[in-house]
Amino acid sequence: MKETTERAQRVAYCLKKKPVITSLMNAEELPGILQTSSNIVFILKSDIFMIEGIVEKIREAGKLSFVHFDLIEGIGKDKAGVAYMAEKIGIDGIVTTKNNIIAEGKKYGLITVQRLFVFDSVSLDNGIKMTKSSQPDAIEVLPGMVCSRIMKRIRTEVDVPVIAGGLMTDLEDFNAALGSGVIGISTSSKELWRWQDENR
Repeated sequence: MKETTERAQRVAYCLKKKPVITSLMNAEELPGILQTSSNIVFILKSDIFMIEGIVEKIREAGKLSFVHFDLIEGIGKDKAGVAYMAEKIGIDGIVTTKNNIIAEGKKYGLITVQRLFVFDSVSLDNGIKMTKSSQPDAIEVLPGMVCSRIMKRIRTEVDVPVIAGGLMTDLEDFNAALGSGVIGISTSSKELWRWQDENR
């Protein structure tokens, strides 16, 4: 439990002054992301051939690399895949919808983020149950715009930092999400990347 708290605090610290997490959708965007002031990069799409080089460049830029494990092509979605990403590639964190991958990530000291898709009250109930079971270091709620409606419920059920993700495209989305109590947002919006660089 102490390690979970420390990892959660590390995420919160990284997002305190720079709450916008840059989301990498394709390798062509990497040079622009490396020049931003963000402290964390979510790698949403890549493959076994490119991921090592991408993570290395992110590390050299002084940023933390979080891999969306469910979407990386060519890597088994199992224990061996997590071990490979942690020991061979050297990622800092892992983002996944799967409880067993959260558990494996913890074994290797990775910062774990459970991705929750919240479409209705049933999916919210299931997401809270999953969070209680897996005890990730943070959760990412998609679409992020629902955070203002559900944060009170989440706070009464679990004590886990929340990141808003998905459809976070402009400053209005950003302010609404942060106003709801999330610690950061993940976005591929270059507008929000630039805004953070210029204003925070």
